[in-house]
Amino acid sequence: MKTNNIRAVVFVLLPLLQVSALAVSAAQKGVSRLPADQGAISRPKDLSSTEIEPGNKQLGDHYLMLVNTAVASYMTEDKLRQFDKSPYDGIAVAFLHAYDTAAPPSVASIDQQIAGWKKFTEKDIWPWVYVNRMIGMSIAENNFHSDNPYFRQITGADLDDKRGARADFLQIWRNSLSAARDSNVPGIVCDLEFYNYYKEYDIGELARQTGKKPAEAAESLRTLGARMADSAAEAYPHATLWLLFTGLTHPGYKNLEGVPYYPSPTYISIGLLDEIRSKKLPLKVLAGGEGSIGYCHDSLAEFKQSIQKRQSDLAADLQKYNGILELAGTLALWSDRAAKQDWMTEGACKTSDAATIEELQPYIEFLLTTYRYNWLYATSGGNYFPFLPANAPRFDKVIQKAKTHTGNSSQKTP
Repeated sequence: MKTNNIRAVVFVLLPLLQVSALAVSAAQKGVSRLPADQGAISRPKDLSSTEIEPGNKQLGDHYLMLVNTAVASYMTEDKLRQFDKSPYDGIAVAFLHAYDTAAPPSVASIDQQIAGWKKFTEKDIWPWVYVNRMIGMSIAENNFHSDNPYFRQITGADLDDKRGARADFLQIWRNSLSAARDSNVPGIVCDLEFYNYYKEYDIGELARQTGKKPAEAAESLRTLGARMADSAAEAYPHATLWLLFTGLTHPGYKNLEGVPYYPSPTYISIGLLDEIRSKKLPLKVLAGGEGSIGYCHDSLAEFKQSIQKRQSDLAADLQKYNGILELAGTLALWSDRAAKQDWMTEGACKTSDAATIEELQPYIEFLLTTYRYNWLYATSGGNYFPFLPANAPRFDKVIQKAKTHTGNSSQKTP
């Protein structure tokens, strides 16, 4: 990935859901405003080495997750049965999507839904939460999904809980962790993207909107991350917090009056990690790689270079948070070059030398042998529909071949 060009980084997590138009706007943007934070695998001391409470499921030596913007209200028996045939170990499912302003779902309601789904699949269902719940809408960015009274009443971001949005987010976070515990899945997935207001990745813009100094805004975000860590440790000790990105590889994203700043969401990551470290909380964090190695690569050689750069860029953080933070990997898949649409026709997704899903097999194998924990991105822009019997088996076959060739089989703990 070309890390010096933010707009060249493909990193949207809201592709078009097969049965929903909720994600169209974000997918059409096709380019995240967050820079890439390159890296490769770090193998810290065994993250599972601490004493585990009964019923706490661990990831094992390898784990492969499906991410495709699955929303709970659209999950059906047919979809789950098709997913159960796949080579994945788990799937991320949002019980409230990125723009949903409904009341936080109760633990009991999430438990009930997952229990019902377990009739159709034995695979893990990870609750997926979005920090976007507390980000105000931007008129200038013209995202109609966020144009509603809830987001309009928030100025910039609800960092001080003036509108109750931060409290809502923290309740969703805690309830999702409790439900993950009850359902005996390893943890939850967290998306730190500011879908409502991408310009606020600039801490200066966030500070201006919230009436704070940049350092104060950063501290508010760190405090939020610390609250998230404390809540997670209480609700689900030894949980895995799978962050789709951290932003840690860009400490100098913005320079304000001679002070370098990370992208705004990164301060949430830092607050979370620092709290776990300082209090020795029984939690582990996976850095997902969405904004670092990214989704697409010009060639396998370039993919390997991205991995190595990420490792170098994050070496100090991996040492600082040894035993807490581990790098995970990601990759977007497509069926055929001619079938690509929207953001998949831009940047490295357009120019990749892999014309088909079959030609992506070496990429998948490299990912699986580099990182213990990975997630594959199924996007309609790549003509990948993991719940459709006419589409999914072709992808499943290639993924299974990659797992077999690399000896990458999950070790599940009942």
